[in-house]
Amino acid sequence: MGLYIEMNYEHELKLVFLKVAAGEMEPQAWAQWWKDYRSQLEKLLTRGDIGRIMPDLWEPNYAFMLKTQKGIAYYFHTQGRPVKCSDYYEKKAQEEETEKRRQAMEEFHRQTTQARERWEGYLAMHPTEAITFPWRSLLGTPPAQKPPQIFPYKNPAGLDAWKETNTELKLRLKENIQAKIVPLAKAYGMKRSGTQRFVKEINGLVLCIQFIGYFRGGGYEDLWYSIGPVYDIHTGIHDIPGFIAKGELFRKMKSNWGIIEYVTEGVVDAERIRKINDQFDKILIFLADGVFPEWKKIESLETYFAPERMEYVKATEVGPADPRTGRAMWDKGRNGNDPWCADAYLFGVWDLLSGRETEGYRQLAECVEKGSEYMQYCRKEQPGAYNDKRDPMAVLYYNAELFLKTGQIADSEQRRRAIRNTYEDVCHFMRYYHGLSKKVER
Repeated sequence: MGLYIEMNYEHELKLVFLKVAAGEMEPQAWAQWWKDYRSQLEKLLTRGDIGRIMPDLWEPNYAFMLKTQKGIAYYFHTQGRPVKCSDYYEKKAQEEETEKRRQAMEEFHRQTTQARERWEGYLAMHPTEAITFPWRSLLGTPPAQKPPQIFPYKNPAGLDAWKETNTELKLRLKENIQAKIVPLAKAYGMKRSGTQRFVKEINGLVLCIQFIGYFRGGGYEDLWYSIGPVYDIHTGIHDIPGFIAKGELFRKMKSNWGIIEYVTEGVVDAERIRKINDQFDKILIFLADGVFPEWKKIESLETYFAPERMEYVKATEVGPADPRTGRAMWDKGRNGNDPWCADAYLFGVWDLLSGRETEGYRQLAECVEKGSEYMQYCRKEQPGAYNDKRDPMAVLYYNAELFLKTGQIADSEQRRRAIRNTYEDVCHFMRYYHGLSKKVER
């Protein structure tokens, strides 16, 4: 009798498991069934099966239901009768996560309302001319895109095959840069500085976007973008709000970045070309709908350093908790850690230019002190490092030293003149550093 009852339980277990595999059981119903039969289930299932099917901290939602379904699929696989699983829970989990993200972002924007309103109030008093550009017309297949090349192999093997597919990848990157990024950059007044970099100078500020590569994979490894004073090295910390710099558009852009980074499996066939085009669409959307409109609000050093803007950027540095991981969706801040003392230089120079000399020299002295050991090494081992754009640390500390030396001038008028001359000299070199001019020696 006992064996018969146990067999009935096992039969019902498998029927319910099959319903879960087919996506025909809702989380609450599953949770109740598990609770009702837990004691019997613990006798019929191994500890490993239970851990996979009902992991610790299980909650009645579709994300956990998807884990349960996968655990059940594994259970049937070990029984020698694999089952096909429905994608119902996966789709519902995605919808669930999207909704939680939406709610988290709504709460985030509520919490930063005061800082945003102060920044918007400043912008209302300092309006800039909006740019109207039909960038959405650039989405899709580049008009002049060449047809896919037919390769005699599916996977590149050997140096010649790798070079061939790598050349094809670079062609597709070039086509998309030319068709999508170049027109957008031109609309915002940016000029090309090299094949992968676009820059613009306006009222003491430099705007820059750059595709990083080609390196190990042959394609682009990253997209770097920044706005800041000409005299600065640009750390990207104080450029734009975090939810734009690292938010939803950024997350979508980075989700399939590997498609334009390398070719290690397969060739650049028609399907891969389509995916490359799609990836550049995401990059275009991120820049045109996120970064550039925010940059357009900042057209002077006064606006860049406006307390209202700095307060808003600070308030948005760290995003709300990610519903999937529990960690912040983004974190642009340094958490108080500025290893190069780059902020002391950035704000110290601005204080000097604004007449706040005591605070300016204090911050510059802090920066120079931080870099004293490195500059001592450079002067001994790499005496020309401060003229090399590939060594931003040396450039930073040398610039800070130049500004700090003006503090030794006793006469206030001469000192102010020296500050202005130093600023002009530093900016002259930094235009080369940012790709705005040809090489400058100092």
